[in-house]
Amino acid sequence: MSSRAWAGGAVTITVVAAILVAVLVTAASGQDAVTAGGRPHTITVSSTASISTKPDEAVITFSVHTENASSTVALNENSRIMNDVIAAMTALGVTERDMETTNVSLSPQTINRGTSSESTIYNSSTSLEVKIHDFDVIGNAIQKGVHAGATSVRGVRFQVADPVVVKTRALAAAVTSAREKADALAGAAGTTVTGVIQIREGGSPAQPQPYMVGYNSLASFDAAHLSVVPPRDLTTKVSVHVVWSIT
Repeated sequence: MSSRAWAGGAVTITVVAAILVAVLVTAASGQDAVTAGGRPHTITVSSTASISTKPDEAVITFSVHTENASSTVALNENSRIMNDVIAAMTALGVTERDMETTNVSLSPQTINRGTSSESTIYNSSTSLEVKIHDFDVIGNAIQKGVHAGATSVRGVRFQVADPVVVKTRALAAAVTSAREKADALAGAAGTTVTGVIQIREGGSPAQPQPYMVGYNSLASFDAAHLSVVPPRDLTTKVSVHVVWSIT
């Protein structure tokens, strides 16, 4: 009975030893790739990139405001004047695709409220955005719009016609910078970057920021004396957060 117990004990010890060896071999073969919890070793890097782009488009917003005791008259008069503004832009060579109506409104307004002369008038407003690709005609475009009947002009806004292309370049630059940082960190720690686990775009503005230019009052407007100088470039700034796997 005693010899059987020792024999069984020897078998048990041998099995336990074999299991320990297997565990140690497995851990040794994967210790460079994963942590004790089975997750890969990682480096998290944040990077920001800015791309400067020359503006290739200017946007002018013309507005027409009319009022009348008759809502129909106010709206019709507004429509007539705005059509004249559109015709003036077309004569300058602005295509239909570069013009967009951004506002049409008609609202009543009570005047002399609570008096014997109380009455209602109707205010009609329309706004038109015009894109100009030839910056040399900006002053002339404003002049013709005002002469056609526009009652207000917003400051010229310079922008990039295709901001998606610019954003893509900025994102690529940000990821490249993030990889350079990860390689530097991994090299200093005696490890190597092996791949990407996650990429997340940050919250920085992701498109060229429009540049606004003021304008003279319409009462004293003179295109010959209007100086509209476009910015040298517009800045697109993006940020990314990248989790890299290392060995």
